Amino acid sequence: MIDYILSISFGPELEEVVQGRLFLTRSNGSVIVQPGIIEAYFDSAADRDAAAILLRDFDLTAAERPRVDWLQLYQQSLQALFVGRSFVIAPDAALIPSDAARNALIIPQEQAFGTGSHESTALCIELLEEIELRDKRVLDVGAGTGVLSLAMLRLGARKAIAFDNDLDAFRPLRENRARNGAPALSFFIGTIEAIGDALFDVVTMNILPEVIVRLLPQVKRHVSGALIVSGILQVKRDYVVDACERHGLKLRSEKGKGEWWAGTFNA
Repeated sequence: MIDYILSISFGPELEEVVQGRLFLTRSNGSVIVQPGIIEAYFDSAADRDAAAILLRDFDLTAAERPRVDWLQLYQQSLQALFVGRSFVIAPDAALIPSDAARNALIIPQEQAFGTGSHESTALCIELLEEIELRDKRVLDVGAGTGVLSLAMLRLGARKAIAFDNDLDAFRPLRENRARNGAPALSFFIGTIEAIGDALFDVVTMNILPEVIVRLLPQVKRHVSGALIVSGILQVKRDYVVDACERHGLKLRSEKGKGEWWAGTFNA
């Protein structure tokens, strides 16, 4: 397909006049190339020529270009991510290689934080792979898309609870539970007080270090085994480790990736 383009040059004070006249045409979009120049796009030469009549008192240049299918380009850019030793994460099931002998998770990229592409998420998953999760009860604090709770279920956890205090996380949590076939995942929007006195074998927190430290007194009461913390810049590593140790948590394992750090602590 072809885009029929009309380039319009004008004095900066006349931009509203140009945009107003374009509104009366059959233009399907326009872009400000630079101050004083707008390119308007049309589906046909006839539509463009009709617009040129309305805009004839400006400097005009007509051109044609092959139309770019931006959605197709975006879809072509999507790819599966191989995370840790045993996971492949993709925004669509069609992108999972048929011969991939890995745990597959489907997490669309447009969703809340936690698509697997960020170093902090990958570090969490790598640390989870070091832990025996079969038949364990697990908790994901600040769950975002739920990717970590889903990963724990893939690694054998019996029951996962995920929560976030951001209302925008509700939809991705619900949809990702369905698209990944994870009925053992329960989730809610709220705070940690909602889980009462429940204990968990593994707890994950992939959130800001300041929030991790602030929540530690509450979270520690629910950790009966391991706590994994991530979302932490290397320069904040000692700040988080010191806070965990003050609450009786001992560093068991740690990993770094670029400027990011994550650690596993035992209660």
